Amino acid sequence: MDGKKALYYGAVAIAVFIGVSVLISVAWWFLSLVWAIATGIVSLAVFVGVVYALYKAGAWAFGDDASHAAGESLGRSRSSSASSTGSGSESRQDRLRRQYVEGQISEAEFERRIASELETEELDDIDRELADIDREIERER
Repeated sequence: MDGKKALYYGAVAIAVFIGVSVLISVAWWFLSLVWAIATGIVSLAVFVGVVYALYKAGAWAFGDDASHAAGESLGRSRSSSASSTGSGSESRQDRLRRQYVEGQISEAEFERRIASELETEELDDIDRELADIDREIERER
């Protein structure tokens, strides 16, 4: 083997070595970036979990006075509004609204049930008026 061929093969070997080194470096860089992102997300999730656990433990330990007071006043306002109106149809309408807001029934179902409630309510009003008229007629006789 002459010196030129040895020099040529040596240059090719160095070029291949540099190419492989660059490819390995790029692949390693990419894997380390993915690893950094994954560990960052996991660390953030663990941090949020710990903060939430501490919040819940603090709320349990200190009685969570603010939310209890808000819940009680909200419950009192709901019950007082329901008792002040005194009609059963409004509580059914409130229940339908709550079911719609919570996603238990669809918008179409909500509209159909509200329309049915309103029709029933109108019929109830008409029936009451007819009953009042019948009573007045009975009194006149």
